[in-house]
Amino acid sequence: TIMGPHGISRAVHRLEFSDCRKGLGVKVIGGYREPTGEDFGIFIKRVIPGGLAALDGRLKSGDLILDVNNFSLVGVTNERAVEILRTASLSNHMSLLIARDDES
Repeated sequence: TIMGPHGISRAVHRLEFSDCRKGLGVKVIGGYREPTGEDFGIFIKRVIPGGLAALDGRLKSGDLILDVNNFSLVGVTNERAVEILRTASLSNHMSLLIARDDES
């Protein structure tokens, strides 16, 4: 468990996906912002209905993605995160380390 901002405790999970050549079917938001130097982390904005993640059911909107196939998403821009996710899906195996608020 890692402590997030405002003392929210987040449970960390490792999720494995295969047969993901078409991608996970998620939209991500956040990332490092060059002008301000703020880093919000890469969060799942939404899970696209009918996509792999939606059918699988484990990924949820609001999940913080910490790493993909052991590439850290901490401090990366949104563009870079999308690129890492796309590259990982082409390998047909994706291992995501995610953090989510314990309540959910």
